[in-house]
Amino acid sequence: MQSQAGVGRSRNRDSVDAGREAAREALAPLGGQAPIAVLVFGTVGHDQAALLRGVADIVGSAPVVGCSAEGVITQHGSEEASHAVAVSAIAADAIAARTFFSPGFSEDATACGRALVDQIVRSGLVGRLLVLFPDGVFGNCTELVRSIEAAMPYPILIVGGTAGDLLTFDKTFQYHGLEVRSGGVSALLLGGDLVTDLEVTHGCDLVGIERVVTRADGGFVREIDERSAWSFFTDYLADDADTLEALHIAHLLLAERVPRPTPEFGDFTVRVPVQLDAAAGALYFAAGIESGTRVQLARRNPEKVCERAVAAARRLSERHPGQRPILVLDLDCAGRGALLFGTETSARLCEPAQRAFGKDVPWIGLHTYGEIGPVGGRTLFHNYTAVLCALYDGNAGSA
Repeated sequence: MQSQAGVGRSRNRDSVDAGREAAREALAPLGGQAPIAVLVFGTVGHDQAALLRGVADIVGSAPVVGCSAEGVITQHGSEEASHAVAVSAIAADAIAARTFFSPGFSEDATACGRALVDQIVRSGLVGRLLVLFPDGVFGNCTELVRSIEAAMPYPILIVGGTAGDLLTFDKTFQYHGLEVRSGGVSALLLGGDLVTDLEVTHGCDLVGIERVVTRADGGFVREIDERSAWSFFTDYLADDADTLEALHIAHLLLAERVPRPTPEFGDFTVRVPVQLDAAAGALYFAAGIESGTRVQLARRNPEKVCERAVAAARRLSERHPGQRPILVLDLDCAGRGALLFGTETSARLCEPAQRAFGKDVPWIGLHTYGEIGPVGGRTLFHNYTAVLCALYDGNAGSA
């Protein structure tokens, strides 16, 4: 059997029914084949446990993995609503899948990564692709990825998107089977006769001169150029802000140079804070920024966001002429959705990228609080970025 996938979505406000509707639509193209893995992304207006029960009512014992999201993305476009869910079911004979959950990410990302690798090794599957869904508010994704790469007994492509909520930056959820957890990492490992290809893009411009992070610890940037980080940023906000709001985060961008620039991605990645310690004037970054790091302010450029996303999709498609992906996984920052494009996210961003493959190609994704993907051969944590990962059947002859 050639590998195939289906994608379903629902806007039903009843959580159990929404899970059932999306899962039923996702299973329909599989022709009765049992899925080897089921991806679920849901927004937090839903009762998360009830949502997963609804999915399980349809997919049975198939392994389920995923996370909460600020919004979901399918062939229908971007849906950033309080009650939205997207489900993908993958069926294959020559591809193997395992799902995992590793707790303790928010307390000790390094130990969490090592524990995840221990589970992977014990599973016996030699994977080609590891997809991570960490907590989006607490935890250091840079340390997580470093520990995974150091402990893995073989090289592997790592991508991911951190879980989200409705831009409150309060609590996010990770899914594993029927379990709804927080503060950890859910993961999908794919191996076997699988070919993966990806692109990582952003659409930001640098502003002003380079600065130096002069004091940082525990994920908090406390001083930039010996000023409190918050006071430094408030110089660039239009109001007298004393709390960290979603619209502020849309403008609080720090650019950090990447170790190995590429022509397609450029020479910097962008980071944004997700917490404010108002008393100390410190900002928390989900993957930490070390003291001494040279940074620069950056600004989102909507035209570049769209142009680069579409160009990335075209490059992916053109590298596999005549091949139809099993599935395209779209891990796109929440700051590249309605906060930037209002009601036009689907028309300006999602649909043009999907046309590069054809609208019939199964497509699932989420609006994340941070993205994980390689640039120049190094796996990095990003914000305001999109990671587009296409899965191809190795039997189809993809290179």
